[in-house]
Amino acid sequence: MDRIKTPKVVAPVEALEHPKEWSYFTNLELVKSRGSSVCLTCEHFTYTCDKSCVTLLTCPLHQRLIPQGEHLTKRCLNWQKKRVLQIGWCPEVA
Repeated sequence: MDRIKTPKVVAPVEALEHPKEWSYFTNLELVKSRGSSVCLTCEHFTYTCDKSCVTLLTCPLHQRLIPQGEHLTKRCLNWQKKRVLQIGWCPEVA
């Protein structure tokens, strides 16, 4: 009788140092944006996962966490256009 092998669960690799310890942006630090200049399209926007595989949206420039959903409608004053767009690859926006 064959036994079904279950794959081992591996903790996600954290690209940033201790992002879980960072604090969240406040409403005063992020401003509303109606155009494409939002956190998701910023050069500094990135994300990682915690040990429970919960996605954490991060800004390494400020070393802050971005509240869920705010990355789609807000930005900070240091927003920069993604240089990756010049070569045509931007998986976060897809």
